[in-house]
Amino acid sequence: MDLVVIGLGYVGLPLVREACRAGLTVGGLDRDERVVSGLQAGRSHIDDVSADEVAEMLEQGFTPSLDEAVLEGARAVVICVPTPLSPEGGPDLTAVRGAAETVASRMAPGMLVVLESTTYPGTTDEVLRPILEKSGLTAGEDFHLAFSPERIDPGNPVYGVANTPKIVGGLTPGCAQAASALYGKFVERVVQAKGTREAEMAKLLENTY
Repeated sequence: MDLVVIGLGYVGLPLVREACRAGLTVGGLDRDERVVSGLQAGRSHIDDVSADEVAEMLEQGFTPSLDEAVLEGARAVVICVPTPLSPEGGPDLTAVRGAAETVASRMAPGMLVVLESTTYPGTTDEVLRPILEKSGLTAGEDFHLAFSPERIDPGNPVYGVANTPKIVGGLTPGCAQAASALYGKFVERVVQAKGTREAEMAKLLENTY
């Protein structure tokens, strides 16, 4: 599998569509049985992706699943899970931590892991990285780690995943290059930030604006 997207909502599903169009073999992992069964049957649950497009994705090899085994052998994993506000007013990272634990259990040398979920600067390095390194592999050495903020504008008929510039911040320059190479397959312009914190901050600035 070239790519597995965790979280098949309004962020993850359009990403899957563009990756499939670029010829990548794509798997999807989601905990919602209705979402997965609907996609397997060719139905879409978001307005920005039509049923016909889901059918095309399935023909191109898209594999939506509830089973973590879909991660086996994946070259890249992109985490697009929700981060709702916590009672304290910050992002609730429960789903991010859960996704990271899932990925850690299936980690392999050379894998690229990218977080797209909206969060605060430092999350990729301070929260995601330690969980992934429970696998015994070291970020920046044994696997690539990056943050790339989702820039989906639901309902926008002009700008989508492919023609919206993609910001990428890697833990190391090598991580940034690996993430840029992935997104460069289906996004017209990739912009490399200095690091993960800068990419995370860019999303906060965009949301504030």
